[in-house]
This record gives sequence, C-alpha cells and structure tokens, in this order.
Amino acid sequence: MLFNSYEFMLAFLPVFVIGYFIIRHFFRTGDRLMRLCNLWIIAGSLVFYALFGIKNLLVLALSIAVNLFFIRGLKSENYGDKAVSDSFFTKKGKQKVIILLAVGIGFNVLTLLFFKFSGIFFPIAISFYTFNQISYLVESYRGEIRKFELLEYLSYILFFPKLLQGPLMSYGDYNDQLQESSRHKFDWEIVMRGLLLISIGLFKKVILADTIGQAVDYGYNSLATLGWWEAVLVAIFYSFQIYFDFSGYCDVAGGICMIMGFELSINFDSPYKAVNIIDFWNRWHITLTKFFTKYIYIPLGGSRKGTVRTYVNIMIVFLVSGLWHGSGWTFIIWGVMHGALNVMTRVKEDLIVRRQKNELPTGESNKHNENHTTVDKTLICLTNCGKQLFTFIYVTVAWVFFRANTVSDALLLFERMFSGGIRPYYSDFANYFRLDEIWYVFKLTPIVNYNFSWDLCMWLFLAVAIVIVFFSKKAIYFAKECRISLLTTFFTAILLVWCVLSFGGVSTFLYMNF
Repeated sequence: MLFNSYEFMLAFLPVFVIGYFIIRHFFRTGDRLMRLCNLWIIAGSLVFYALFGIKNLLVLALSIAVNLFFIRGLKSENYGDKAVSDSFFTKKGKQKVIILLAVGIGFNVLTLLFFKFSGIFFPIAISFYTFNQISYLVESYRGEIRKFELLEYLSYILFFPKLLQGPLMSYGDYNDQLQESSRHKFDWEIVMRGLLLISIGLFKKVILADTIGQAVDYGYNSLATLGWWEAVLVAIFYSFQIYFDFSGYCDVAGGICMIMGFELSINFDSPYKAVNIIDFWNRWHITLTKFFTKYIYIPLGGSRKGTVRTYVNIMIVFLVSGLWHGSGWTFIIWGVMHGALNVMTRVKEDLIVRRQKNELPTGESNKHNENHTTVDKTLICLTNCGKQLFTFIYVTVAWVFFRANTVSDALLLFERMFSGGIRPYYSDFANYFRLDEIWYVFKLTPIVNYNFSWDLCMWLFLAVAIVIVFFSKKAIYFAKECRISLLTTFFTAILLVWCVLSFGGVSTFLYMNF
C-alpha cells in the first residue's frame, strides 16, 4: 500500500490513527498500554505491507523468523546487562557469540544481495528492514538492548511510516519515541499540524515529482532527438524529481508520526542547499549515511589508520552505496563520482587547516575569524552561493548516470547538451507539465493569448521547484512553527483534495526500488 493511494489516505490511515487514539484513551499508562500500542502497530503494519503481495510478505516473515533465531541465541549467551565484548565473558563464550553475530549479519547481507542481483524479484523495502535487523543484532551483541521483547521487536521492524524508505532508527530511539507518544494527549492542533505536513509531502510527491517524472521519462526515451536546452532541462528536472519524491515521502511519514505524538529521526534536510559534497551527504538520506558510517566506514578503520587509508575507506563506502542502489555500471560510476569529490573536498579542507595553522600565530586565530565574519559577510554569502551552485551541478551530473539505463545513454544525454542544435525544446516535453487544473486557470486570463502560454506551466513548475528547494524553510519546521488558523486549515484542505484527486496516475516512490 502506498501513501499516495486512495485506500491509504481514505481508509487505512484514518482507521489506524483512530484506533491508536482509542487505545491511548482507555489505557493511559503502564505495560498494558505499551503492549496494546505495539500490537496495534504490528497489526496495522502487516496489513499495510501485505497489500504489496504475498511474495513480499513471505520474504519479510522469513527474514524476521531467521533473525529471531539469532537474536535469541545472542540473548541466551548474554549475562545480565553486560555487552558480549566485555571481559566478563569467557574466551569460549565470546568466540561463540561473535560467530553467531557474524553468521546473523552474513545471512542478512547475503539475503539482500541475492534478491538485489538474482533478478527473481526485489521484495519491497527489503533493504530497510534488513538494515534494521542488522542494527538490532549489533545492539544486542553490545548489550545496548537489555531485554528482548517480541512485541517491541516486531513493532520496531514493521512500523509502517519508516518501513518502506526509512529513516533507519536504532531500537532504543524507536522505543523511547513510542513510549513518549503513548503519554501524549489527543490535541487537535497537533493533528492539524500533522495533516499540514502530510499535505505538503503529498504535494511534493503527487503534483511535483510525478508530473516532473513524466517529462523526465519522455526525455530519457527520446535521447537521440533532444535539443541542447531540452537535454539540460531533463537533467535538472530529474534532480528535482528525486528530491521531491524522497522529500515528499519523509514529510508524509513525519506527518503521520506527528499526529501520533511520535518523532521520526530527520532523514532529509534541504540537501541542495549544501555548500560541498560532504555537507550534501550530511543532509541527504541522513540515517543511511550514518548506517554506512557505523557499520562499514568505522569497522574498516575510519580515519584512525592514516590519511591514505581514510580516503580509501571513503571510496569503499561510496562504492558500496552505489552497488546498494543498483548493480549496473551507472550506479558504480555514480558512487565513484560522489566518493572522488568527497575525498578531494577533504584533501582541500585538510590543506586549508594546515595552512592556517602555519600562517597564523598562536592566539590570533579567533581574532582573524571575528574580523573576517564582520568585514566580509557579503563576500562569504556570495562564495557560499557559488559553492551551493557547484555542488548542485555536480550532483545533477552524477544523477544522470543514476537515472540512465546505460552508460551510453548517460553520455548521449551529455552529448545532446552540446550538440543538440539551437532548438530549445519540443512542445511535447512542455506538454507533460500542463496540468488541466492549472491550464484552466490560465485560460481565464489574457495570458492564454500569448505564444509563450503553452510553455508557461513548465516554467511555473521550474520556478516552484527552485523556490522550494533553495529558498523555503524545511516542511517539518514550517508545520511545527506556523500559526494554525483558518488560512492554514484552508491551505491544508486544498492541498489534500488536490493530491487525492490526482491519485489516478499513482506511482511508486523511487527509493522503494533500492
């Protein structure tokens, strides 16, 4: 079941939320309340996931069953609250548990690789619930999970707002948030803020991402005939498509949890405002970046084994990230491009730090920084804008390989940018942006009499995308801080109705394919 579907918005979500509040109303505190909340989440999440098909559900059930075997094995070897790695354990006991943990992680990784590269079929959300399983195993090994509770474990793995695309939360963070939400009283203002965030997320996905996606699909299916400006627009619009697709999901999931009194980990933080590639990955799919850092980069040695080894480890992480997204050379190139710029950025930053240490006398660094920020604020602002623009262009170029079916297709798109002739774009490309509800408004104005009116919808989409991506406040902060009034209520209602009426052309979220 997708967030952007009639059955979810008009049936599942209202029933789930009402049921959750009923449980909280009649069982206000205690272990019984938590058990019932977990049972309701498990039941609702299973219904939510089961509608993706029996094959997906069977793979999920198998993953949970096998991981339960490893979890119970780890807990049976765990003495009290001690971590397995503590000296409290005998050498034989340590070895046994380490082997059990390694086999458990290996099972999860091999299962993910099998479905990702075998071509049989790719179970929905397998990457995210597999990563959560690995996280739970490691936390059990370290003694961070003191007591195994079946309902809490199932609730953590299955919780539907984070099941399909994350965020990847630790078990402790999830359980703390669930306990906190169970103590919240029903509040209409919080519900309205949650609905506002949901409406913004659906607008990003259904109106912006899906509309832009149709034009992008047209572009990649017509590479050989694209004009130069059309080729440029295809690349730029895909950057906006994947941005609004993922951002929209995060906003809808965050809005659902806001209504429940549950706060998801931030997973998306205006990444195209990043001033360099390191900043970008601190903003894009934040919890996945942290997962790869924790479970790949640090075990490889992180930055503890010298500069060269640090850079090698960074490249390995981005290569793994590319392979996680897909098996083709396009994804490998995408990962290498991000890894290479990440390494170059770190080299540059290291050189700047060393130069400053050598040039500035001791005690004068703070004085220099104070004068710098006071005198050159305008220059710094312009420099940051330039850095943002460069980062966006680089990320957009990398996205071309990410989106293209083959390396040849990606190179052909770049070729069309420089050899596509003077024709700016086909009217067919612009037609994909001409939504009936917007075009009807234009027809009531004198604008319709001008030649440019046929392309105005496309430029309107581009302008809206630029404003949201580069200049607007993050949606969750807007939903939390804005004043709830008749105007915001009307705005929420309009967006919800518009999005629901547009569900006819429903599409899946892009990150569900990874």
